[in-house]
Amino acid sequence: MKALERRNEELQDRILELEEEARQREYQQAKQIQEIKTAYEQQNSKLSEFVDFVKRYFPYVEKLMPTIKFLRDTLNLGDAIIRKLCTFKDVSIKGELYSREFNQHFRADGAVCSLKQDTEGKFDFKIDGVSHVSWFRRKKDEFMQALGMPTRKQDKGIRL
Repeated sequence: MKALERRNEELQDRILELEEEARQREYQQAKQIQEIKTAYEQQNSKLSEFVDFVKRYFPYVEKLMPTIKFLRDTLNLGDAIIRKLCTFKDVSIKGELYSREFNQHFRADGAVCSLKQDTEGKFDFKIDGVSHVSWFRRKKDEFMQALGMPTRKQDKGIRL
């Protein structure tokens, strides 16, 4: 009986030790979480300050973001070309450009591309001085004519 009581006391002591270890681990984890949270908040604050700085001195950057996404993701233009376009310089492009509207690639041998801001403050991607939409439509018409198929012209007038 005494052996069982001693064993029970030893087990109780071991339980207390394990509970203390668990409390220490919980404390250490809470401390690590707080350190990570503090580091995250500091980094977030630095990034917010940087974003505010960029917006203050380069207000057009935010309006350029959708155009940059279009140039990168839809037209698959490289970073070097996009960077040059974002400095508002004309860029000559050789190769193919993809039109999502026609689901087709069109040759652009020496096409001059640029970014121009419209009256609403939005940026438009121009190819050979015209909107990329108009350029792709013109290229589609040329392609259809080369195949000997009639191009469809939209009549914007009203017929009586």
